[in-house]
Amino acid sequence: MVVVVGNTLYLTNASVLTLGMRCAAGLAKCPLKTMSKSLPVIVQQILDIIRQTGNTESELVQVAFKSLGTVLRDGPPVQVKEKDLIYLIELLSPDLEEPTRQASVFALLRAIVARKFVVPEIYDLMAKVSEVAVTSQSPQVQELCRGVLLQFLLDYPQGKGRLQKQMGFFANNLSYIHESGRTSIMEILGAVIVKFQANLIQEYADMLFVALVMVIANDESPKCREMAAQLLKNLWTRVDEERQAILLSHLHSWISQTSKPLLTWVSVQVYGFIIDVAQEDSSPYINSILDNLKICLEKSASSMSTAEDLEENHQIDVELEWQLPYHALTVLSKILGVFSDFVKQDNKISWKLVVDHLLFPHAWVRTAASRLLGLFFNSLPVAAPQADLPTEHPLSGVGMQAIARKFTQQLKSEHLDEALSVQIVKNLFYLGKCFYLIPIIDAAPIDEDAEDILDDEGGENVVNAHTQMGGDNLKGLHSPLPWLFSKLSYQIKSGHIARRSKAHSKVSHVYYLQSATF
Repeated sequence: MVVVVGNTLYLTNASVLTLGMRCAAGLAKCPLKTMSKSLPVIVQQILDIIRQTGNTESELVQVAFKSLGTVLRDGPPVQVKEKDLIYLIELLSPDLEEPTRQASVFALLRAIVARKFVVPEIYDLMAKVSEVAVTSQSPQVQELCRGVLLQFLLDYPQGKGRLQKQMGFFANNLSYIHESGRTSIMEILGAVIVKFQANLIQEYADMLFVALVMVIANDESPKCREMAAQLLKNLWTRVDEERQAILLSHLHSWISQTSKPLLTWVSVQVYGFIIDVAQEDSSPYINSILDNLKICLEKSASSMSTAEDLEENHQIDVELEWQLPYHALTVLSKILGVFSDFVKQDNKISWKLVVDHLLFPHAWVRTAASRLLGLFFNSLPVAAPQADLPTEHPLSGVGMQAIARKFTQQLKSEHLDEALSVQIVKNLFYLGKCFYLIPIIDAAPIDEDAEDILDDEGGENVVNAHTQMGGDNLKGLHSPLPWLFSKLSYQIKSGHIARRSKAHSKVSHVYYLQSATF
């Protein structure tokens, strides 16, 4: 049968040749004893058919490409002359971007790469495949390019210069104009990071790390940023401790660049990715991360204080950068999730800076600060405020009262969402249980404390919304629990009245419009 099918390849009828090549491709997959001897002749005859046709546009050549690819890939090993390989590669190259001929081209190209046929021209062709993997607008073609390219990078000898050029191509095209091209490159990089040898990953870790951080900083596509974040995590797991220290030094350097706020908060965000993947293994460098986060929160608190001063003096409305404190507080939450003992170590986290951001003019920052304090409270038993702590400490009497005031202030925000409100209620519940343990001496101080509620709501604030803990204006209440209940009760009543007034005005407006119609 093999001989009969082989003889059909010497005929001149295109239909017979097409069927003959397809049959030969099917027989190549079968474990036939005569196939190993006949296959070199079949391959040579298919090559002759391609040469005689002279172009790749005909259906006959397309079938020849597909059949030859199947024979080479699935059949017994067969040698192909170097001049024949060069001819095929030169013939394939122009059709890489031709939609009607890409299927047959990639079928043959996958077979050549799978058999590891090596000629200099294959490297030039794969460079073009890399470009098509980025520039093609067809997901199917991009997937074909990625598959061939990855197999080529893993199986073919790559000189240092060639590999460096290829990795540089990947890094540079992470900023390609079209999202599909950027995601295609990151798909390849994902496989490269996982499958390349460790020594190669170490060599190109710096280049890839910087390029991926720039994607997180500058890319407008959420999908691309998410993919870059996952690649950074995968990259971190493939590098050794020495290289990790170098990558951390980059982040430290970027955080210290006050003139580039974007790079600063992105570096903080990358700290979070590292904590996510390293978990307890991050202990050798966790102190330096905490120091940098403290610097970031101090910078944010200073900007917040300056903005408040300018607004109070009616000089200018300042819009604060919310990304830096939000990511810093989020990373702190991740650290506490891994190193829960840090809650009880006052030298690890500056809780005063966390409290300072409870009234930051952005809901995400408020939520992050409230959740972080929630982690703090949940890790500690309920106890009365400690008199031996400094006033700025959140467990001191003045500190707890200041936090409670800020939480009640948050509840009056027009932009309060469900997640933040639930967290505030949980925190206030903890503070209320702590206040309950403070003995009530007599009723007179309670009445005196209750008067502060009306003062606060009427605009004569005893404690300004942005007063720092321990400030001179903060009045230590004799009985904070009655104050807290009265404060919340007053806010509930005020909110209910405001809601009824709003509903009434809406009904009146509708009635007026209906009356005007008639």
